[in-house]
Amino acid sequence: MNIDPNEKVRQQFDLMPYPNLPANQTGGDGDRGLILHSFASAWYAKTQRVGDRQDLTILDVGCGSGVTTLALAMANPNAKIVGIDLSEASLSLARDRLNYHGFPKTEFHKLPIEELPNLKDKQGLQFDYINCEDTLYLLNDPVLGLKVMGSVLAPEGLLRVNVHSLYQRTDFFRAQAFSRLLGFLDRNPTEDEYQQIYAIMEALGDGTLLKANTWTPSDKSFGFFLMNYVIQEDKGFTIPEVFQMLRGSNLEFVSMINPADWRLPNLFPEHIPNGFVEFLDHATPEQNLHAYELLHPVNRLLDIWCGHSGRSAYTEISQWTETMWESATVHLHPALRTEAFFQILDQAIAQLRPDSNIQKLHNSKLDSLTVTLCLRFLWKRECKFSELVTYWSIHKPRLEAYRKVSTTIVSERVTPTGKLSDRQASDELRFLLGELVIDQLVMIEKDI
Repeated sequence: MNIDPNEKVRQQFDLMPYPNLPANQTGGDGDRGLILHSFASAWYAKTQRVGDRQDLTILDVGCGSGVTTLALAMANPNAKIVGIDLSEASLSLARDRLNYHGFPKTEFHKLPIEELPNLKDKQGLQFDYINCEDTLYLLNDPVLGLKVMGSVLAPEGLLRVNVHSLYQRTDFFRAQAFSRLLGFLDRNPTEDEYQQIYAIMEALGDGTLLKANTWTPSDKSFGFFLMNYVIQEDKGFTIPEVFQMLRGSNLEFVSMINPADWRLPNLFPEHIPNGFVEFLDHATPEQNLHAYELLHPVNRLLDIWCGHSGRSAYTEISQWTETMWESATVHLHPALRTEAFFQILDQAIAQLRPDSNIQKLHNSKLDSLTVTLCLRFLWKRECKFSELVTYWSIHKPRLEAYRKVSTTIVSERVTPTGKLSDRQASDELRFLLGELVIDQLVMIEKDI
């Protein structure tokens, strides 16, 4: 008997909501999770402007157990949040999670994506931001899903959506094909099918490719089995297919969610051959990203921001002129402007000891204390680039002087080695801030 694909997905997530975490856990990715779920991040990626809207209406499509919904609520504290999902078991856990963490006004509806226009008609809602994680690749018609979400997206709204990477996840698609061959995907698997797969994988030789590439010693749980070996309706996509789906749904690509994870030049540690430099000079964003996924498919998700067509063009920061920099205003990402984050920054500088929380947020090649010094100044308020240059010319040498004589406590008796010239401070900051924008820790606005 053929079962409706939506019903198969619903049954699977009723069996085990995803992520399968108790309600008292946030399940988020700390400050990085707040940055990625902040509307301000998407708005800056689209407009190169710092958004300050407080009246947002946000939709979490395929909200599951509420981990993403909670991240959205925490990252956008004044927003109206609505979550939809097919699975009542997942929604029940999501309600408990949001209530536990202090967001009882969050709305949840048992609703397939295809019926979103009904929610709009009943409540008169248009959404400023739609978050759709780990859901689109489960749909029978992803383009239809994008069209429906676009129909309830406000004119200036933004949509975060992701799909599985065909290239990164190819071994798991083979694992699913093997499970399908055994008949385990004809219905939703249970503990019995799990035990059978477990026995097969354990009995296989360690050199067997499927075992070597998918059967991880650190996680052989039932949940891992469900979400990888027998996940219903799982599909993989390439970058060209994602762009084709956007074109088919009249949506426009804005940016990858994690642009730092898609930088082609970083794949060349010493130099980029001339022939490839020529490609980079003329490549479209689609071609650039496709080259990356072909060379180095490490990202499980093709995770993007998109919106309605008509995005205004702006000058990439790497192309800014001296005049643009001189008049620019530099902001710390709004999601990081918390007292807890300032304490982390302050303690790291006071002890001259890089903090692991900060190191997780930025490019590993950057000096963490240098990053901390910059972020600490910006935490207090946004400032003109010229003002930051003045600060940097004095305090960067002071940091280096302290670092030479102590690895623990800053001594006020240390004499700085002198000032940086404005030219040197400006050059250092332009490089550093450019990296921190890509890492989404800093936002820079030029005067209009």
